Amino acid sequence: MNAVELIFRLVVDGSWRMACLILLFLALRPLLRGRVSARVVFWVWIAVAIRLLLPVAVPVNWSPFNLTRLAYPDSRLGEFEMSAAEPGRSTKSALLLTQSAPVTYPRGRPAHVATLSPIQWAASVWVLGVAVILVGRVRSYCRFVRRLRNSHKAIDSLDAAIVAETAAGVGVSGVQIIVTDAVGTPALHGLFRPTLLFPPGLMEKLSQDEIELIVAHEMGHHKRRDLLAQATISAAQTLHWFNPLIWIAARSARHDCELACDEYVVRRLGPTGPQIYGATLLKIIGMASQIPQAPLGLGIVEPKQQIKRRIQMILASRPSFLPRTVFGCALFALVAGLCLTRETRAEQQPAATGPAVTTEAPSGWWKNGTNNAVAYVAGVDRNNTHGALPSAYVKSVAPVVEGFGGMMQMCAAENFLGKRLRFSAWMKTENTNDGGAHLWFRVDGKETNSMLQFDNMDSRPVKGTTDWQQYAIVLDVPANAAALAYGFFVGGTGQAWVSGVKIEEVGADVPSTNMTRTKPSILPNSPVNLGFEGAEQPRVPASAASRP
Repeated sequence: MNAVELIFRLVVDGSWRMACLILLFLALRPLLRGRVSARVVFWVWIAVAIRLLLPVAVPVNWSPFNLTRLAYPDSRLGEFEMSAAEPGRSTKSALLLTQSAPVTYPRGRPAHVATLSPIQWAASVWVLGVAVILVGRVRSYCRFVRRLRNSHKAIDSLDAAIVAETAAGVGVSGVQIIVTDAVGTPALHGLFRPTLLFPPGLMEKLSQDEIELIVAHEMGHHKRRDLLAQATISAAQTLHWFNPLIWIAARSARHDCELACDEYVVRRLGPTGPQIYGATLLKIIGMASQIPQAPLGLGIVEPKQQIKRRIQMILASRPSFLPRTVFGCALFALVAGLCLTRETRAEQQPAATGPAVTTEAPSGWWKNGTNNAVAYVAGVDRNNTHGALPSAYVKSVAPVVEGFGGMMQMCAAENFLGKRLRFSAWMKTENTNDGGAHLWFRVDGKETNSMLQFDNMDSRPVKGTTDWQQYAIVLDVPANAAALAYGFFVGGTGQAWVSGVKIEEVGADVPSTNMTRTKPSILPNSPVNLGFEGAEQPRVPASAASRP
């Protein structure tokens, strides 16, 4: 499993979890309006966005995600684990090759070009989508900044004084003011240095009180760090672009951000202030053009369908009181807590993963052998386990069997060239009295039918009935290797279970078990007994005796 696939799995995992919370919160949102502070509602969206960006979750028994545990069976069930050395590392190490990401081949010679699994295709599409959206947003922002530079217009000194005085009243100094046709309504721009953007001619149509209310609104965004919050939500939206609920949440969060800022302004107004503030919003929307909002900016005016709710909130605003504040904080703490929890996967029941004993090879493996179709049955057995892992098995079903039956897998040798590998597994047997039970491991070359390294435990079969024991084969992978083949089999009658399969890199101090090494010559290295001493004569093989 490569890094991109791992990140994609974490993104999908967080995406569906937060989608559940988003659905719940969207359903409760109308009921919370007026009962909970708008800023608390916006805080909830920020908590969701942060969780979408950070794959952090704590397994707890009270998490509501425990209701979905059936969708998350233990990833170790129904599959083997294969660990191998990381490319470029000389120390003993291991990679996990899971059911979803092995390089597998059909029967016969392996293909030398690896194919992508469905999860790898999905991860590739996800990366492409993130890149397209990110590039599009960066280009849009750069075009907007260039337009600001090219359309900068001077501002009246009196208006500049009103803006500076109003900003100073809420504790903000150094505000830059730009009159530009890049925006259609007043907007705040700049994550760290506040820049107020006004469309040309708007300030001349507004009274001093109305300008002060607009500035107070935009400075409220700056004081509350709303631009940074919106950038966080936008990043989560980009990372989870495939989830439509994230887009709905981002749009709702932007509206709740404006409601929270309206609440911030209204709290600082006198008794008649809310009416004037609402009238100012209506006046601006009547003069607003259809120019899109500034990228990474916040304006005072939203689409018309949202303005009605804001006006209603402004006119119905009421001072905060203790029960409302406590309820809002409790709601935020609950949602934030749920964002950080997940189900306790370790407590799942293995029964939910499927039948206890199957008669089909697990994904990534296939049956092999002679008379395999009629003389042997093979599959996964969750009743016979070694530790927490299930086992694969092969069993003879005929009273007399000539040949062998087993289960195997193949993968490309590219990531293992030049390494010494140990193929190991725990094995248990029952009545394997004929040919015995065997692990086997083979390294194939690039040429057709070339076998570079091989060992099938032919000199050390496991016979009879035995309990779980670990067995191993050690082979070298030459630079011209193309594929690795490995598995286990039973010769003749009997049954064998195998669990905890691993392939890992070992050092040169671990001896190879390769059976294809050149055997010691049966001929002496030099002439012997030329004087015919003694009665015993060295045996000469027939093949040697026939040579000239």
